[in-house]
Amino acid sequence: MRFVVALILSFVLIWLCAKPLKKYPVPFYVGAVALVALYFWGVSANVRGEAWSYFQPLMQRCALAFLLFSVVMFVGVLGEKNPLRVHLMPIRRQLSILACIFACGHIVFYAASYIPRLTSAFSGNLAFSLGLAALITALMAVLWVTSAQRVKHAMKATSWKRIQRLAYPFYVLTYVHLALLLMPSALAGNSVAMLSIAVYSAVVGVYVVLRAAKALRDRAAEAAAPAADLGLETAATV
Repeated sequence: MRFVVALILSFVLIWLCAKPLKKYPVPFYVGAVALVALYFWGVSANVRGEAWSYFQPLMQRCALAFLLFSVVMFVGVLGEKNPLRVHLMPIRRQLSILACIFACGHIVFYAASYIPRLTSAFSGNLAFSLGLAALITALMAVLWVTSAQRVKHAMKATSWKRIQRLAYPFYVLTYVHLALLLMPSALAGNSVAMLSIAVYSAVVGVYVVLRAAKALRDRAAEAAAPAADLGLETAATV
């Protein structure tokens, strides 16, 4: 339920702040860093309270970052004239950077817990999840760096697009990682974990369907283009 509430509130804020985020992204990045710092302060100070019970899981469990990544991915599969795409497409890069900043809170928190224990023997679900986390972190770092305008302009367009396609496996693997972390609690009957997995699965499932549909449309359009060109050439020669 917290994720659903955060999803609604965040989407409203993203919609309202689209123009200022596009024009003045730096204050938003600073605000994101401040929220990550607030999260670490709250954890160290053992803060309690109703507001904290909503905020802390969003940061610690990477829910807020996953939410922003979801918005970025969904915007890319919408139709060219879709109002959501028209409104949010110009800020995909900024939203990606914000998501990466928020994800750092999750990464640092769990890295501090598990890195000192790397000499211990991990097995099963935990070992696989940690290995997957390392791969996801590497993919995120590459996508984050190439989201910078200076880096993008310094690269060839084809190379940049090829690297950005890593966003697809990154997004799906992030879902798998979150599901693996929640699965033990869900199997133990934790209703919050069960609901979280259901929501994440629904979001990713809808995205996969939309992405596949877009791929089929794009392929059909590419196949139709040569036929249309041939028709024009034939007409010109008659």
